[in-house]
Amino acid sequence: MAHSVDAPTPQSLADLVARCDQINRFEMQLTAAEESRVAALASGILVMRNVLELEPVDAEKLPVHQGRIPHWKLTGGHLREAGTPAIHSLRGVLALDEHEQVKVLTNRKWGGGWGSVALWRSGVHGLTAAAMLEYLARLVAMAQRRAPEAARKLLARSEALAATRDLMDEGPRPRSG
Repeated sequence: MAHSVDAPTPQSLADLVARCDQINRFEMQLTAAEESRVAALASGILVMRNVLELEPVDAEKLPVHQGRIPHWKLTGGHLREAGTPAIHSLRGVLALDEHEQVKVLTNRKWGGGWGSVALWRSGVHGLTAAAMLEYLARLVAMAQRRAPEAARKLLARSEALAATRDLMDEGPRPRSG
């Protein structure tokens, strides 16, 4: 006994393909916009690195070509509180370099070095642009909360420095030589 199958018409298939094409195009545009926003947040976080107390990555623990420029850890330690499920499940460490690029450090070696450094893009090591955007936004919020205390510490240092002004002789100090 033959079962009847409702086959879509060529027009309905063409409509479905067109809708799927639009969805794909929109998804690509959205990902590009998210990646652009991630780059902007990374740029800001580089400036905020002292307020966030980002830990430097030891250059000797990076592959030679990566170790030539400074990197700071974006995950781990006190930053763990900003973590999201996607960040916590990452098998490696996020880092930010002085060129404002987010990288994923993976394949930790016996001596503590990183065997692989990948420039982050949406989907690298399973980390989507949306997940990265959420995490970096949390880091920016953390910096905003920490900024007043960081400013107070700098003010105290400045006041201590100013208090020593009267202890110094007037005029240029002689050089010892």
